[in-house]
Amino acid sequence: MSITARFLRTPAPMLRMLALASITLGSACSGVDVTPASTETFSETQYTRYAWRSEPPSQTASSRDVLVKKSPAIRRGVEDKMSELGYQRVDKSVAEFLIEYLAVPGFNDGQLAHGGSNDGLYGSSVNREIDGASEDNAQELSGAVQTGDILLVFLDATSSDVLWRVEITMVVEDANRVDTDDVERAVRQGLATLPPAS
Repeated sequence: MSITARFLRTPAPMLRMLALASITLGSACSGVDVTPASTETFSETQYTRYAWRSEPPSQTASSRDVLVKKSPAIRRGVEDKMSELGYQRVDKSVAEFLIEYLAVPGFNDGQLAHGGSNDGLYGSSVNREIDGASEDNAQELSGAVQTGDILLVFLDATSSDVLWRVEITMVVEDANRVDTDDVERAVRQGLATLPPAS
């Protein structure tokens, strides 16, 4: 039986499970780590209208400020995803909630794999020593990795109470330039746990 025929005969629940697994694996390999807070408080408000809490930072050609460089991509990513979810950007005077953001450089120290030395044993294999290539890989991957960290915060427009927040950490491939497409994708991924506007 061909692969296509087998795929077409796969039960729907199995297809959904495979699709979910591929999405999860894709996001796990994307170099983006998202830590969202619970959406319960935000959902209870049933707010649908938002505005930016502050103006975008002023752009200068020679600025090395991470926030200045990433700000346009962050705003585009937020506005696109919020629109997709049914939220409406309005003037600050009539907004129900405000969005604020912060972008800073960071580092992930990495971790050595357990048993990462020539003297140790693999945990699942008796009498098998770590080979040199595995140790080299563990050492290389355990070094400090430069990251770009973004924090998005939703605030009640009246009380300034925090309604929701998400931390987004991206691996930086090239510290000398900002990949705006990657930033937008990461922001959209960070907002993925938000419920659609009611």
